[in-house]
Amino acid sequence: MNYNALKEMGIVEERTAEIAEVIALVTRAERDLSTSKLLQDKDEEWAFAAAYQAMARSARALILSEGFRPKGVRGRDTHKTVVTASGIILGEQYKSMINKFDRMRRKYQNFMEEAGRIISRYEADQANKDAEEFLKIVNGRIREKYSQMSLLNDVPQLVSR
Repeated sequence: MNYNALKEMGIVEERTAEIAEVIALVTRAERDLSTSKLLQDKDEEWAFAAAYQAMARSARALILSEGFRPKGVRGRDTHKTVVTASGIILGEQYKSMINKFDRMRRKYQNFMEEAGRIISRYEADQANKDAEEFLKIVNGRIREKYSQMSLLNDVPQLVSR
């Protein structure tokens, strides 16, 4: 992976990784995914939104764990930055997953801005599956980086709710 590409694009800035913040994001991402599964039969749009949030928080944890943080103003561009940076960090082998993440980002933003946008039960179900897979990939990467920390050796332990 080429960290220089991230810096040259101007989408991240270097920042010392704070493990407490990484753990908090991973924990919240797991809760978001659980919430998405609970909502799946009740409200497809919010189930989809929660699945996307799980992926976004997990991606932010990945970026922070690598010693960077997304650069720029919070808002629409930050979401795209998180997707782009996580794709560069994970590399070509996860291009398909990053493409799914980016499509979810666009659909999520449309849902948040437009009242008439409908997300099907199938899309919500697929969002949960994709989010679950993405979290496994990212959590595995973070566990490798912080293997000396027993807290990250079993991420489900972090979620006690």
